[in-house]
Amino acid sequence: MTGIPPAARADRKESRNSPPDRGWNLRICRRRTLCRSALALTGLLTASAVFLLTAEAATLRSTTVQAWDRYYRWADERVMREVKNPGRFLILDLLSPADRAEARRRLGAGETYIARMIGVVPASDAFRVPDGEIHHWWGAVLVPGVRLPELMRFLKDYDHHAGKFADVVGSHLIKRDGDRFTFQFRLMRSKAFVTAYYNTVQEATYYTVDARHVWSKSVATRIAELENPGTPQEKEIPPGEDRGFLWRLVSWWRFQETDQGVIVEIESASLSRDIPTFVKWIPGVSSYIRTTPRESLESVLLSIRSQFPTPGKYNRASTI
Repeated sequence: MTGIPPAARADRKESRNSPPDRGWNLRICRRRTLCRSALALTGLLTASAVFLLTAEAATLRSTTVQAWDRYYRWADERVMREVKNPGRFLILDLLSPADRAEARRRLGAGETYIARMIGVVPASDAFRVPDGEIHHWWGAVLVPGVRLPELMRFLKDYDHHAGKFADVVGSHLIKRDGDRFTFQFRLMRSKAFVTAYYNTVQEATYYTVDARHVWSKSVATRIAELENPGTPQEKEIPPGEDRGFLWRLVSWWRFQETDQGVIVEIESASLSRDIPTFVKWIPGVSSYIRTTPRESLESVLLSIRSQFPTPGKYNRASTI
């Protein structure tokens, strides 16, 4: 027992249970009001900036295309070198031991592993993209229990991709020449209050290294954003004169069969308009716009995995 008198102890106990001081309550209320006002203002600025960005048309300039062509050539040459070696076939194989262990852990847990692709531009080159931005990501997922032939049947079935991938709302195989496919995808990319639809024509070619290693490259040869999609007034906006969210698109795919299933890696690079200076000043808007390619890549990886919850699910005619 302390030397505090019983009355004092009672007063102390009562003070702990008594309502907070009204002045303190008022200060808390003012702070919360200021926080809510700041958040509301930030949200309004973000919405306004994105609205202005989406409402403003952009023009694809020749200097932007030339920069993209240089970058694409560097990236393509690197992939060509890497896929020639079955012993270090995957991008996962090129990671540091710590990063590789973490990636394998995530894949084994049914998760994706996604990272920004770096090291494409030669160190000695002062590379820049005038009036544009390049978004380059890669990711991996393990499709458990499946074998390469079964996975290839699914991926090459371009007439039926719509509905199996979140971004693909329409699909049609135009032509096939051996392992080269020309197909049309109607794409939808949506985030919060911004949605864009595209008619695209793409060409994909598959290359078999051996029984356990396959890789492919898919290039969009035409991308046209749609105006008033899904209405009688729907029409294509001339390529390069749209809102500039997707001007170029290429992806490299690597497949390695293991005892646990098939590891799928997708490396995706795309070209968009640059982000105006007035938008960059608003916190969070730049990252909001730049995360769409990453989220699209993750969606594709998860869509592939979801098609094979049990081995042997995909059994469409095995002519592929």
